[in-house]
Amino acid sequence: MAVQHPPYVPTTDGGKRTDHRVAFRLAIYLAAAHLFGAFLFLLFWVGGHH
Repeated sequence: MAVQHPPYVPTTDGGKRTDHRVAFRLAIYLAAAHLFGAFLFLLFWVGGHH
């Protein structure tokens, strides 16, 4: 007896596709992480010059 799997359907939340929101959230997190890293780099750079 073969197991039948349902066809792939994109994840939805209230009828809206969620993959666009995930990509947008990922872009926000990446930008925030880079800004935080740049801020830390600036702190170390300023601290090393005084």
